[in-house]
Amino acid sequence: MNFKSNTMQTETISGVNVAPSSTSGHFVHGAKKVVNLDVVNEVFLVEGESELVTKNHTTLQQPKTCLITTQVVFNPFSQLYEKSRD
Repeated sequence: MNFKSNTMQTETISGVNVAPSSTSGHFVHGAKKVVNLDVVNEVFLVEGESELVTKNHTTLQQPKTCLITTQVVFNPFSQLYEKSRD
């Protein structure tokens, strides 16, 4: 029998903009590895100590491995959750 694997495939990248849909960008520096877990929802696993640098927010020091995802907000007009905009 032939079975297809249903395991999630990930793309491993380093030095990355972890908010591609942002107009300002959010850049991770100094991480050992950045793994894009979900391209559509912009979810990234950042391995190791790192720094998140943005133009429109403060710079954040991350002392250990973390998960970064986009902020979602509730739109009362459409009654749906949407990605937050800059």
